[in-house]
Amino acid sequence: MTTRRTSQRSRKEATGIDRLVKYIGAKKVSFYYKHPDGKSETLASAPLGDRKAIAEAERIAKRKALDIQAGQIIAGSVADLIDRFRTEVAHTHYRDQSKEGKAVRESAFENLTKFFGKMAPAALKTVHGYQYLDARAKTGAPIKANKELSQMSTICNYGVRWGLMEANPFVGMMLNKADKDVRTVSRSQVVRFYLWSLRQGHAYRTMGCAAMFTYLTGFRAAEVRPFHLSGLSDDGVRVVGAKRKKGEAEVVKVRDWSPRLRVVVERAKRTAAETTTKKFVVQSLYLFPNRKGQPYSKSGWGSVWQDAMWEWISTFDTEAAEALRAERAQSAATRKDRSQGSWTSGYSIAEHEAYFSTLDIRPAAITTKLEQRSADAYDFAAHANPSTTHRHYDRRKVKRASATE
Repeated sequence: MTTRRTSQRSRKEATGIDRLVKYIGAKKVSFYYKHPDGKSETLASAPLGDRKAIAEAERIAKRKALDIQAGQIIAGSVADLIDRFRTEVAHTHYRDQSKEGKAVRESAFENLTKFFGKMAPAALKTVHGYQYLDARAKTGAPIKANKELSQMSTICNYGVRWGLMEANPFVGMMLNKADKDVRTVSRSQVVRFYLWSLRQGHAYRTMGCAAMFTYLTGFRAAEVRPFHLSGLSDDGVRVVGAKRKKGEAEVVKVRDWSPRLRVVVERAKRTAAETTTKKFVVQSLYLFPNRKGQPYSKSGWGSVWQDAMWEWISTFDTEAAEALRAERAQSAATRKDRSQGSWTSGYSIAEHEAYFSTLDIRPAAITTKLEQRSADAYDFAAHANPSTTHRHYDRRKVKRASATE
């Protein structure tokens, strides 16, 4: 009697990294590393059928395998501590779970791992923190270094909690200092840009309306860019504050209607109603949408804003106009002939004295309130601590007051 052979699926699969093997078991999927001496070490595992857990286990295993091959310390290293914080804590510790927020944290994790990764947590000392601050300052990022070390301090707090170190060595340190690059924007700048934008196409008109809306409401750029039409009500314009620390209650900002605010909102709504694609009209739920009716991404907004600023400034500055023409001519030539490669004029519109960003408009609005001595200036700023309003948002160059008598 002839027996029929049945083929079985191999339970071992390659991972693309030398010596790292994926093993599919009856109940779980494991990733193990085959050392040159013949011994094997399981680097990560996940329940069979849980795709998300398997993908995460594979990511962890690949990182550890590469670290092994690079000769780095794995078990109990600072790199391991940072990775544990990233995978187990970061998604619940930080309130900002946006794509941009995660990207900023991932960049910090990467920088911290490069500097501290090979060390043992218990060997960390305060002097290592100062070395990190100095090293990052030399690369031109002194303030960012402060934020990254603060993030490392948070990780070390968990390291103490997990019994990996006795105390946090990065508490109470003197951080880097740098001169603040403060751009003062006047009301006339915002108004001129707004009036110019009304004669432009959809994208630039959206930017102009958003600029004037920001000035009139004092909302943050992160609150204006995705502003939902549901925030428009009979009693005014309202939005939930986008900036608050973890555990703090939500703050709802309400701006009473004014004739000018109504006009700007109506113009923005009419502009939003024009959002179209090639085949159909899009009914957007946002006040400042892109062509697809969706809110702009942070990078997309920045790109359109930069182009709009360049176009506007070119209307009264010949140097900017010439640089813009050169940029367009070269871009058109590059599209026709790819062999020319990338090219830039070297002209930076952001350095022009008339240039401003959406981040500069809120301080200008708050400054106007303070200059007018409005009774609701602090409610307009909506800071939990009034000192923040004066320290970071007061752009008054002249402090006027009456005599004592």
